[in-house]
Amino acid sequence: MVFEVVSCIKCSEMAGLPLIRRSETETERHGMQFDPPVYIQRYRTVRDILEKEKIVKVIDFGCAEGKFLRYIKKIETLEEIAAVDSQYSCLMDTRQIAAPIAWDFLFKRKRPLCIKLYEGSISDCDIRVAGFDAVTCIELLEHLSDPELDRVPYTVFGYIQPRVAIFTTPNKDFNCLFPELKGFRHWDHKFEWDRIEFRTWCLNVIKQFSNYTVDIFGIGEPPSESASLGCCSQLAVFRQILVNNHINWNDLKPDKETPYILITEYIYPHEESLTEA
Repeated sequence: MVFEVVSCIKCSEMAGLPLIRRSETETERHGMQFDPPVYIQRYRTVRDILEKEKIVKVIDFGCAEGKFLRYIKKIETLEEIAAVDSQYSCLMDTRQIAAPIAWDFLFKRKRPLCIKLYEGSISDCDIRVAGFDAVTCIELLEHLSDPELDRVPYTVFGYIQPRVAIFTTPNKDFNCLFPELKGFRHWDHKFEWDRIEFRTWCLNVIKQFSNYTVDIFGIGEPPSESASLGCCSQLAVFRQILVNNHINWNDLKPDKETPYILITEYIYPHEESLTEA
């Protein structure tokens, strides 16, 4: 069992920022400003981890409007992305980002890429994503009910069993730096964890699933005089110690094999397509 706490990550890239929705800047509306915004720092940090790990298949739980897809669909090693959200309306917005654009046909990828949008919940297991290399859950945990939250460790580490799993969640310790904030950072949050609570959750996961280690980081640095509060957002990276290539997922079959509803899928053009044709 390995546990390590790593200092805050600070991102300074500023090129090519996408449009910002109010929901993504909820914390910053309460008085604290970040440059670049914390959600962009989160996306870039998670993308960089996936790129470094040479991930081939990733499932993004709680994909919302799909903005994270902008950051990862250009990763050269990726061949399949499953974007999952429980809200059908969000997935309708995600389609615009997931679909190939003219640029993708002019400058083809070297490797194939398929993006699938599913309506579903992280509390359910689906055979179509079992064995994916990576799982990402960006600012999702705090939106889950207690029964859903209790199912997360098994779904991710017991059933999907990815090489890498990445979770981010707000740091409640940081909330005192938002003078206008009353209650939680977002109306739909069921809870918010301080650093000890998040660390405890992570340690409980690797205690239950001992084939994983975890590193915890911070994203969104506080002012120097408030360094004791930690960063605005917390990030945990779980890595598999020994990769099991001989799992029979039928033995782990959930009550319903394919509970997720496939909304649509997009096949990106790639250089090999000409040879295959």
